Amino acid sequence: MKINENTLLQTGSDAKLFHNLIKDRKAIIVSDGNVFNLYPELFFGYEHVLIGQGEDIKTLSTVEYLINEFTAKNLDRNSLIIGLGGGLITDVVGFVASIFMRGVNFGFIPTTLLAQVDAAIGGKNGVNFNLYKNYIGTFNQPEFIICDSIFFKTLPEIEFKSGLGEVLKYSLIQHTRLFDYLNNNTYKVLNRDTDALNYIVNECIEIKTAVVEQDPFDHGIRNILNLGHSFGHVIELTENIPHGIAVVAGIKKAAELSSKLGHLDKDTLHKIENLANKLGFSNNYEFKKEHVEILLKDKKKTNDILKLVILKDIGFADTIELDEQQIKDLL
Repeated sequence: MKINENTLLQTGSDAKLFHNLIKDRKAIIVSDGNVFNLYPELFFGYEHVLIGQGEDIKTLSTVEYLINEFTAKNLDRNSLIIGLGGGLITDVVGFVASIFMRGVNFGFIPTTLLAQVDAAIGGKNGVNFNLYKNYIGTFNQPEFIICDSIFFKTLPEIEFKSGLGEVLKYSLIQHTRLFDYLNNNTYKVLNRDTDALNYIVNECIEIKTAVVEQDPFDHGIRNILNLGHSFGHVIELTENIPHGIAVVAGIKKAAELSSKLGHLDKDTLHKIENLANKLGFSNNYEFKKEHVEILLKDKKKTNDILKLVILKDIGFADTIELDEQQIKDLL
């Protein structure tokens, strides 16, 4: 299926489908050592570059390293760069492909739940700068995205849980269908039932693509996809926890703020907290003074006004604007 006029999306598919999409182009795979060791057959016959894992790798230094590798391997503007890995890989590959030789084609084979439901979808690519998440980046859509549930079988529990954090976000922002499904099928989801996971991948992609179609460059409704992220990015970088787990911490903070401001009733707040706990997100992270200072440098800030995503109900996210003093007083 096409998720926009340029991007082919295949879900519940076979990762090897990418062989048919290369055509006569020179292709190179960018991945990490873990994926290479688990799925060596996907690399057979192709040049590849491996980078490390973790947020410390998501930097301009890695971008420069990849550009050096692409140059040494004689890639040209007709080449195809394939990001095979999790959200870090898709973010970095999308960015470097967008700037290398002023842009070459790229495709994604996301191997984590988080990447399949979120990071690989929507056209946002980028790297971090110091303590600021995704501070340098582009909007650019891949040529293809191939989602294969086979990767979930080897996904470490912490990475699977991180993906569920983004799934929880999607269950809160557009309608109640996914929220109800997670509540009623928690056992299947946590035990990685293939049908259940394919269902939630498709639901999340459907929600995200519908929002992105309306606002491809993040100037309006697309802001709701950042539910939990302004708070979550701060917690992720300061507490050194996986992205999706930090997003849930951020969602809890956003829901508490929504309730404090009178937008979300207490019963609904408790329903959200209960589902988060059922999915394994029982930890709470204190939002400290130093966290507030980092939050106030969020890239979504204009002058001294920060736009935050709040909840008015399950399936109903909205944005509010607060100045620095209001944020300090509320947090």
